[in-house]
This record gives sequence, C-alpha cells and structure tokens, in this order.
Amino acid sequence: MSLLSCLSLSTLSPAEIPERTVLCLGNFDGVHIAHRALIRRARAFRDASLPQASLAVLCFAEPPSAILSPNTPPSLLCTQEDKLARLRECGAEYVILADFASLRDTSWQDFAEQILLEECHAAALACGFNYRCGRNALGTPELLRERLSLPLLLEEKICMDGETVSSTRIRRLLSLGQIEKANALLGTPFTFAAEVLHGKALGRSLGLPTANQDLPKGLCIPRHGVYASSVTVDGKVYAALSNVGVHPTVDRNAALNCETYILGFDGDLYEKTIRVSFLHWVRPEMTFASKEALMEQMQTDLALAKTFFAEHPLTQE
Repeated sequence: MSLLSCLSLSTLSPAEIPERTVLCLGNFDGVHIAHRALIRRARAFRDASLPQASLAVLCFAEPPSAILSPNTPPSLLCTQEDKLARLRECGAEYVILADFASLRDTSWQDFAEQILLEECHAAALACGFNYRCGRNALGTPELLRERLSLPLLLEEKICMDGETVSSTRIRRLLSLGQIEKANALLGTPFTFAAEVLHGKALGRSLGLPTANQDLPKGLCIPRHGVYASSVTVDGKVYAALSNVGVHPTVDRNAALNCETYILGFDGDLYEKTIRVSFLHWVRPEMTFASKEALMEQMQTDLALAKTFFAEHPLTQE
C-alpha cells in the first residue's frame, strides 16, 4: 500500500485527506474509554477553535506487532471494522491509515514534518500522555509541539481502580476471564461478529443446540470458559450462553472456537453472520468424566445465566 490511505467514516469509502485536520494520534486498539476521552476533547477543541478543520484519526493499517514480532500473532481488542465504527461513534470524521512497514525507520522529525504536517495537513494534534512516534519511538508529544508549533492537546492518563486504563491492561483482564472489568475499561462489551459454521452438532446432541463460530483472526482470545453473553441476529438482541474453548470432554482434537446457545431463539443460523458480546463470567473450561456430567453442568450454567439476565435485562440496540 502507499504510505497513507484515507477513509471517510461517514461512508467507509476512500477519500482525499482533508485540507485541514485536527489530528488524533495513536493505535486506538479497542477504542477504550481513554481513547474516547481523547477524541471527544479533540472534537470540542475543533468545534470551538478550528471549525473549518476536519476531525481525523491517524493510526496504523495493521498492528506494529505483526511486523515487529511476526512469529507472535497480534492480540487485538476489536476487528478493524469495529474499530472504524467506534471511531465514528466518538465523533471522528476521517481515519488515515499509515503503513507501519514503510514508516518504521522514519525519524520522528521526518514523521512530524512530512507525515503530520505535509501529508495529513495537521492544524492541531491530540494524543495520549504516552504517545511515541518515529524510529526507536524517540518522538514525544513535547518534541512534536516544539517542532511543529501547533496546538497539541495532551490527554493525561485515566485511571480506574487505581490503575491506568490501557489496551494492555484490558488484554490481561480478558486473559483472566474478568470480563466485566474489561468491559468497563472498553466502554462497551468485548464483542465479535462471525459467520455461523456447520459443526458436529455436539450441542444439539446434548440438548442445547449451539451456533458455532471461529473467532476473527488476530482477535484477543478471552479466557477459555463459559460466559453469559448477548447475541445480535438480524438486528434483534437475545440473551445467550457462550463457551470459548476446545471442548475437551467431547472432542480432544477440536480447534478453538466459540459455541453459543441462544435463549428463546428457534431458527436456522448457518452461514449467517451474528454478533456475540461477552457480559459475565460463569466458569472456566472443564473436563468432565462423562457427557452426562457435562449435560448436568450445562443446565447449571444456563440457570446461572438466566439469573444474571434477570438482574441485568438486555435492551434492544
């Protein structure tokens, strides 16, 4: 790809980089609550001080980790599609996608002058307190402000429960199964959309037919186990029970996937794309002595999920 490509977030179609931008800088993985605060602040500044400028986000088209650590797959908090949707919800108007492989050896001075100023037409910048740019991450917000003589909005760290909100922290919480804490930092449930695949009908044989999905490539895998979840099918939201794992009791050679039993749904979902949102941790993945023991546990899981939804009713999107 070229060094930069631009998308209009209103149409999700290619666009020219606007002639003047208030430019938000960062990776924006997950577009968590600190990212949202930064974009809201940049939008308020634009509206008050530079109303002719467009609010744009500059981020990488692919995660730097995919280039820097090719043998370690990225662990993203949302897909690119969801990232664009969340940026739009926050008020951003354009996203400018940069090619990390082409820019990784660019000095921070050249990045500032050639990319931010000349290519992105920045009239003001906004970034987090820990933003770094350029070769060896030597560029800091203070250096950018001094080099470019532009207004630079610096978002100080946001803390929750005494710890900084960050994508790294959210990934750690997901790995521990602490889904409600992760969701609080994300500002929205951890979610994914994927096609429903034909499986081995194991759930149906156990009395709870499930929708089988592969998680999107590169997405962070939450702790293996059972979750109360919600599922969106054709615009309608249903309560559900999801299992992320490899099904050790019934198929020791099974690949990792997500199986979801949707409460109150009766229909054919094969080859439909549905969205699953994780809401509440129920239990870890377990190996049972028999299918009968697994079926008994599944009924317990279902009862716990129903109790959760009785206390936390779903609303339609």
